[in-house]
Amino acid sequence: MTQSPTRKILITGASGFLGSEIVAAARNHGWSVRAFDRNHGSHPDDVEAVIGDLKNYDSLRNACEGVSAIVHAAGLAHLFGRAAKDAACFDEVNEQGTACVAKAAAETGVRNMVLVSSVSVYGSYAGDSCNEDRPCHPTSPYAVSKWKGERQAILQTSASACSLSILRFATIYGEGDRGNVARLIRSLQRGRFVWPGRGLNRKSLIYKTDAALACVRALNCPSPGVRTFNVSSSPANMREIVSAICDSLRRPVPRLTIPLPVITAAAACSRILGDPADLSGKLAKFIRDDVYDASRFNSVFQFQPGTPLVEGLRLEVEYLLSLDKTSGTRPLALQESSVMSEKRVRP
Repeated sequence: MTQSPTRKILITGASGFLGSEIVAAARNHGWSVRAFDRNHGSHPDDVEAVIGDLKNYDSLRNACEGVSAIVHAAGLAHLFGRAAKDAACFDEVNEQGTACVAKAAAETGVRNMVLVSSVSVYGSYAGDSCNEDRPCHPTSPYAVSKWKGERQAILQTSASACSLSILRFATIYGEGDRGNVARLIRSLQRGRFVWPGRGLNRKSLIYKTDAALACVRALNCPSPGVRTFNVSSSPANMREIVSAICDSLRRPVPRLTIPLPVITAAAACSRILGDPADLSGKLAKFIRDDVYDASRFNSVFQFQPGTPLVEGLRLEVEYLLSLDKTSGTRPLALQESSVMSEKRVRP
């Protein structure tokens, strides 16, 4: 599609897992793209590349000049072990960086901003699914920093003409993913997976190209003020997810299970004795439902994710297998046991 000079968009984190997909989607829908990255990335020739840092307000303000819209996809995620508990590290990027982007957008007259956020801001919830009306109670340092980033974006744009759309994404997966879906695939590939529970609990996920398209759709229908949306494909239970991965790996579905009473007992013991590795917490997150109602976004923007779960997982499995062939080595061991924990977006 031919790009229009009056439709210029700034995409932060444009070389990242999600950001690179947003660049492609924006170009396909007629946007002229300016890519903002911390380091040099690989972009098409018609993409204007800008190198800068989210902590440098002057570089962000300069990048915002002359654009009509921003998708802020840059952020910090996919830290595990001790690093995942470093609140200051997450806040510096996801809260303070977002504040700088939103302030630059407001002060340069940008009309529309889309903020990539996460359903992790809700924390644990009770009920069948979680919609945008549910209060946020984030628990992990990552989730807290994403919630703070949302607050900063609202604060910085509130007195301006810049409309703000906050998109809370469910788990984003696909080729290049370094999060929990990739970790689950690696665990199944090595035959190290043991079922916590029966696998009937449901999870919300969305394939990366569908997530990118959602960002671009949100730009097409700006509305004054702030709007918040969940964005996800239809939920699937863990049996369906694991079975789809095993089919792509051409491996049998694991049969060994950890009964729910054992998990419950382990959680009780961890509260009494302590659990430095938080293994019981990871098991609890794996067996719970994580279902997010995206009907509001789908209705407002006439959006429907187009990638079936089986197809998206097949593409990610094939990508990981191709990496193994290219490197000529066995996959590196994971830092933690593979349990699908809270959703982390790596823009």
